[in-house]
Amino acid sequence: MTASSPNRLSADGAAFTVRDARPADTDAFMQVIALADPFNPDPFGLARLVLASPPVPPLSHDRNLALVAEDKETGTFIGALFGGPPRWLFTHPGIDSLPLLDHMVRSLGIINGVAVHPDHRRRGVAAALINAAEQRFTRAGYGLMTVDHEPALDGFYRRHGYTIGDALLVHLPQQRLIGMTTDDTRMSAKPLHPAVRLADVPGAPHRVITGLLPGASLPADAVFDGTRLQY
Repeated sequence: MTASSPNRLSADGAAFTVRDARPADTDAFMQVIALADPFNPDPFGLARLVLASPPVPPLSHDRNLALVAEDKETGTFIGALFGGPPRWLFTHPGIDSLPLLDHMVRSLGIINGVAVHPDHRRRGVAAALINAAEQRFTRAGYGLMTVDHEPALDGFYRRHGYTIGDALLVHLPQQRLIGMTTDDTRMSAKPLHPAVRLADVPGAPHRVITGLLPGASLPADAVFDGTRLQY
């Protein structure tokens, strides 16, 4: 679903739309998206800066995406989603060149947060926001969507096609492999392009994301020797 898509009907018959957030939506957007991390005083401060800038493709604000779910009858915001490039891309020691970073930023996206007002949950709002985000990233040429989430949401994201995990392992050109782990949340992934897959590789501690970048497609006989991929 996008801003121009038909209204999605909820179970109780009320309708809502999903659209890009605009600068004038900033305060209302920030109030709703904060529900995704209620114990953090400013969990999505970057979103405020993003919304202050004019809309620019390929997503709603260049490489960031801010979506709102708006109740059709009242016009109030009942849900919000914020996504963009994973922040770890900019600090990972394995991403050691600007061309590689540029490829990764254009290929791998993350849903930083998705939230629904308590009075409007179980209406399909979160699913509509996630589906809309996946469609936008897919049309922009991304190969993989990731999301950090609490273990309690494993079932929700599994039903939406995500592979649940505690780490990401990404196959890079020249038989390289980089990883990212987390201690308290899941790092789940969903391919957005047919060339991208999560492969079981002997020796690797987690499934390997392959086909994301040019020159990085694993053959069937690939193994991980603890340092590099061998094939």
